[in-house]
Amino acid sequence: MFFQVAGEKPTVQPEVIFNIGNFPITNSMITAVLVSIILIIFIFFVRKNYKFAGLTNKLQTLAELAVDGFINLISQITGNRERAKELLPLIGALFLFLGLSNLITLIPFFSCFTYDGLPLFRTPSNDFNLTFSLAFSMVLLTNLASLKKFGFFGHLGKFFKFKGIYLGFKQGIGPGVMACVDFLIGLLDIISEVAKIISLSLRLFGNMYAGDVLLVILFGAFALFVPNLWVAMSLLAAVLQALVFGSLTAAYYTLAVESSEE
Repeated sequence: MFFQVAGEKPTVQPEVIFNIGNFPITNSMITAVLVSIILIIFIFFVRKNYKFAGLTNKLQTLAELAVDGFINLISQITGNRERAKELLPLIGALFLFLGLSNLITLIPFFSCFTYDGLPLFRTPSNDFNLTFSLAFSMVLLTNLASLKKFGFFGHLGKFFKFKGIYLGFKQGIGPGVMACVDFLIGLLDIISEVAKIISLSLRLFGNMYAGDVLLVILFGAFALFVPNLWVAMSLLAAVLQALVFGSLTAAYYTLAVESSEE
């Protein structure tokens, strides 16, 4: 009744293609390296062909529009245009890498490449190892930024507010009790740092993995009409998830480097 295309549902764990010594090389790692090479070539090409205003080619114009768009977006998140320019290389690189990683395996011929019966390419963000590593790195970076701005004891003071308890009880019983509550909230902030890693990594991994599974199911059930709509939705979701990851990173960074007064 419907044109059907058989396909295997993606596994949670990426497939190991080969090993270098005791180090396994998975298909998601191969795709991530391929994406990195493509981006490096693209950036090199844009920089090499950079021209002055009035002589810019279409690619250069597109790149400049993208940069301005990113700065405006980050400015809305951080509330500070100078900080947006400071974060642009990080957020821009995250968006480009995740966006291309999410999109590249939607190209039909990529599924044709196999090695020993295993798919050679897999969406990098469909590998929890990569999403967890990225999330952990971004949260670690925000804490290092806070450490750099406020110093070692200033940074720890965000989580262990002993000074607040001393100053609170110095003012009276009421302020002292509220300072104790604030101290407990500070301890909860430690848990929130761990929660940031889990939420960032699981959000990206869960959305991309679920999308790949549903795409295989739809192709297996009615591949004539429905998957066209789902592929279009997957394109939107791929860009959106990259944007969400970068935006949350910018928000976490801003919260980390702002003082309580700000």
